[in-house]
Amino acid sequence: MKRLGYITALTLALIVSLSLHGVKSWAAERIYQAWGEISAIDVEYNTVVVEVPMAGRTSTVGGPLSPGAILEKAGKPVDLRTFGLGDGVIVKWQVTDKGHTILALKAK
Repeated sequence: MKRLGYITALTLALIVSLSLHGVKSWAAERIYQAWGEISAIDVEYNTVVVEVPMAGRTSTVGGPLSPGAILEKAGKPVDLRTFGLGDGVIVKWQVTDKGHTILALKAK
């Protein structure tokens, strides 16, 4: 019962927030970060796909690099060509109306 009340309150708070701020401004600020493994890279199109384990399943985060994307390996700036398939990375991305935009890739 307490859980149902919590979910109801959270849903109402979300509806009020969306009505006050508008969906676009709320959606434009959705930035996430997680650990995952690179499953695809296209240097020509400046895109990358990372498989991220979330809540017992794997989610796919993929898209173009943002113009100011931070790419690092061992704490040093690198080129996208430096990364390889299967590399473990921390990926930071933003959800936009057009999909994901990769803001950062960092590997040890």
